[in-house]
Order: sequence, then C-alpha cells, then structure tokens
Amino acid sequence: MKLKSLLIAGMLMIPAIFSNQVKADEKHRYLATTIRSLGVPISINTKIHCPPGESGSYFSAGFMVICQDNRREEGVEVVWTVNDLDTLRHEAHHMIQDCAAGGIGDGKMSLMFNNKEELAEFVSKSGYTLDQVKQIAKHYQQQGVTGYDMLMELEAFAVARSIPADLIAVKLKEYCQ
Repeated sequence: MKLKSLLIAGMLMIPAIFSNQVKADEKHRYLATTIRSLGVPISINTKIHCPPGESGSYFSAGFMVICQDNRREEGVEVVWTVNDLDTLRHEAHHMIQDCAAGGIGDGKMSLMFNNKEELAEFVSKSGYTLDQVKQIAKHYQQQGVTGYDMLMELEAFAVARSIPADLIAVKLKEYCQ
C-alpha cells in the first residue's frame, strides 16, 4: 500500500507531456496520448521518482515516469532528447508486458516472446551488439535484477530501439483495451 500512496503523491505533480514549447514528433505524441487514454498517468521529472541516473520507470500499478536527460527543476518538462523518447518507448513496452499478463495495474508482467531463443534473436536483430547487451545486463545486475526480470528489460530495450512509437501505440491499444 505504501507504493501506491507514493505513486499517487507523485501523480499530483504531473505536467502536460509535450507542452507547446517542447518539440516532439507526432508518433511520440500519439504514443503519449495513447498511454494516457488507457488510464496510465505519465509523470515527468518528479524528484521522488527521478534520482540521479534514472531514465524512467513503469510501475505495474499503472503509473509511468519519464526522467528527462536535461531536467533542471522538479516537474518541469524540457526539450525531449533522443534518449528521452527512447525511454518513453521502453516504458510503453513495459506497459504492454503488463497488459499481456492480465491488465493494467494487476501487478503481473509477461514477456511477449515465447522462449529465450526467440527473444535472443529479436534482441540481436534490434541493432544491439553483444557488448551493448552485456553492458545493459551488467547495469541491471548491479541493481539486483536477474532472471525473468532481466529478460523483460532486454525485451523492452530491443523494442524501444527497433519499433516506431506509433506501432507501439497500436500494440498498447491491442493489448490494453
């Protein structure tokens, strides 16, 4: 219950994503609009959810956080970088993983690939080198992430790198409505 309270507190500081002064392409605007239309709030640059080094999170309680690279003030949206948009796609895929296992906010997540071999092939075709995959895995291992959760992260990285934002939005609608 503490996590839910923490998330709700963070939601009170949610700015409008892609405000008028912020440039983002229409595919990413569509993705953000789709996420919100499915009832998942997106918090931008909140201090409580964005410690140094954090890029973003999707909580299976149905809440998303994006921590922009160039953030200066809590809750203030800045111009989106390529990495910020990649983070939005990555976290949106975690939302698909949540919906694939049941529904938004049920605390259950599922891989989209049937087995490790299919996932490995997809990750290799996404453009990541073996050294990059090892670097990602090492980063998450240092945070205590292993096993199935590690596979979930690798899948989200590969999706964010190789699937356009508008197609991720289509899959969100397919799995989450």
